Amino acid sequence: MRKFGKRWNLVLAGALLAVSALGGCGVQGSIAEQNNSSQAAQGSSQTGNTNEANTNNNGQEAQTAEKKELVPLSVSYPAGNIRVTVNILALQKGYFAAEGVTVNPVAISGNDALTAINEENGALDILTAGFVPDVQAIGAGYDLTFVAGTAVEGGAVIAKKGNADKFKGTDKKLNFDAVTNAKLGFARNEASWVVTRQYLLDNGVSADTIKAIENEETGNVSYYADPTATAQAVQKGEAELGFLPMEFALLYADAYDLEIVVAAGDLSPDYVCCREVTSNKRFNEKYDSFVAYETARIKAFEYYKQGETDAAVKADVVKTVAEYSGKEPDYVETYLYGGVTKFAVDPNTKGIQKYVEAAYNSGVFTGNAVDFGSYDITQNVNTSAYKQALDQLIAANPDNAFYKSLADQYHNAN
Repeated sequence: MRKFGKRWNLVLAGALLAVSALGGCGVQGSIAEQNNSSQAAQGSSQTGNTNEANTNNNGQEAQTAEKKELVPLSVSYPAGNIRVTVNILALQKGYFAAEGVTVNPVAISGNDALTAINEENGALDILTAGFVPDVQAIGAGYDLTFVAGTAVEGGAVIAKKGNADKFKGTDKKLNFDAVTNAKLGFARNEASWVVTRQYLLDNGVSADTIKAIENEETGNVSYYADPTATAQAVQKGEAELGFLPMEFALLYADAYDLEIVVAAGDLSPDYVCCREVTSNKRFNEKYDSFVAYETARIKAFEYYKQGETDAAVKADVVKTVAEYSGKEPDYVETYLYGGVTKFAVDPNTKGIQKYVEAAYNSGVFTGNAVDFGSYDITQNVNTSAYKQALDQLIAANPDNAFYKSLADQYHNAN
């Protein structure tokens, strides 16, 4: 496991105080609980995952030499949240402006953001952070659609130092007997447990065994209020295995004598985390702006990826994001390029389906008007703007290997 200095741990600790309140990819509050009498949002022929089919006839319009004037978009930029790095770069490096779309940053997140998107004249067009709350909102009757990605992965299974090896498998990532007989600890609906749980199911551990573990009264699990409480429980031996966001797993490694057993992304590569969500109404009314918006984001993502091999680009990315977010450059560099998070702009329809299934199996989606065990979440995914943006970039840059790699990713993930 990578070691981090005390200075980095201090700046990370301060940053996480803000990030942990933003909802992220987990569940801090359920819209479904607030609206559990609402009816489920129903898909239409215009709101499904239609990819090439649903272009709103914009393909022909895109061929015109003169660009039409685009409607501005109001987009969430949660204060201090650098998981939206691609959007920060697109804004600050001028990619949105180059595509002719005005993006107005709005400091709104969580349930308030979803409500704003769902309202007829709400103050927000696109929410950039979160996923499970978005699905819960759909379950409460909100007319939402996923259109692109922000980040993937980002969780870890942790143990006290010196104990991790006994939970590691030989031919598999985990020792199933050791895991299923261990005392587990995590905050309710923690994504790294959802992913681990599904990995156990996929590898032959029975649902009954897992449900017995999860029984709070008779099982081997303890639920904690937050990641800090989880880390402390593992340190004290109250829990043998903990499940945390990767940021906290790294932050607390030295402070609480912890080590990572396995990254959740190793159990389910590229599992979806933060998605970009809008309403079907806004998407259809502002479609051309969405295409330009996604075009700019793809270009900004390309610039970020160049920083993995180009020191000058990396330094500029870190400087840009640090100045915009107010975070320390050391923290930003480690977060962006040190294996803490992983960005992805692809909508990843298959990943959305897989995570919704795993979350449903783990009991996350309760109290909804929708039964997500049978609900087809793909009717709330529309990849057409992202696909059109990518196709147009490839047509204009046929030798660009990065765009071709995104096309391959799109083909495999949607």
